[in-house]
Amino acid sequence: MPYLYDKVRRQLVASGQATTPESLREVFGGRIRSCQCGGAPVSPETFTFYWDHGVPLYPGYGLTEASPVVSVSSPAGVRPDAVGRPIGGIELQVAEDGEILTRGPHVMAGYWNDLSATAETLVDGWLRTGDLGHLDADGLLCITGRKKELIVTTGGKKIAPALVESLLLADPLIAQVCVVGEGRDYLTALVVPHVDELRTAMGLQLPDAERTNDWLRQPTVLHLYAARLAQCLAGLSRYEQVRRFAILEEPFAVETGELTLKLSLRRLAIAERHGGLIERLYAPDGLADGRIGEVLPAPS
Repeated sequence: MPYLYDKVRRQLVASGQATTPESLREVFGGRIRSCQCGGAPVSPETFTFYWDHGVPLYPGYGLTEASPVVSVSSPAGVRPDAVGRPIGGIELQVAEDGEILTRGPHVMAGYWNDLSATAETLVDGWLRTGDLGHLDADGLLCITGRKKELIVTTGGKKIAPALVESLLLADPLIAQVCVVGEGRDYLTALVVPHVDELRTAMGLQLPDAERTNDWLRQPTVLHLYAARLAQCLAGLSRYEQVRRFAILEEPFAVETGELTLKLSLRRLAIAERHGGLIERLYAPDGLADGRIGEVLPAPS
């Protein structure tokens, strides 16, 4: 899981060993040549860290019903935003609605004693994965979200939040983000800043957590993130843009129930815990809250 690799990276950074040659390799016993990950997206930051330290990290994709691998990265095709090419001997295609389908000897025979679920999931031998994605020009599979997690706005627009979030997470100043907008007029986002990167970007030093939280409410920080969000999403359509965002002072965590052990977002738990703040994001006077900023259109 990416969770393991991210924890190792954070530990090396915290202990001051991140710049020590061979430090990452030694964590894995000294003879490691490469690592693979799956089950959740790997952050660009973690991906780059491993490659820069001589331990290539190869994302892959699969699910239990596919025994369980569908695609893997390799030296001939690897990017942090992709999960490689389909393995040999299987078929893969993307349906009109963006759902990833796969067929071959790796697909299960069916769910035990559950004919209705089997009939819904297996159609003409094709496994409906429930995941959304596309094949790029190089034949690499890119995952954009879960079909069941689609956000439907009041205007009837369907948006994959994972796609928007992946673009935002490419910014080094953003450590975590959750996009909100189900049944709303527009998208908003809960943003967890990468404090160390933010300090560097603004040339500031903050010695303690209390002062950090106060600093995160400053207008200059909100203006900076408003510009960065607009830049990250400049290539998306108008209805996929984030209009408002809130800066969170605490990260999403497994312990609070907001993340799974794979570090996937538990959207319902996040919405429940931050329900009051989300309502402020959509309130007419929401911008009066020192944690909330408005994203202006990116310059053309």
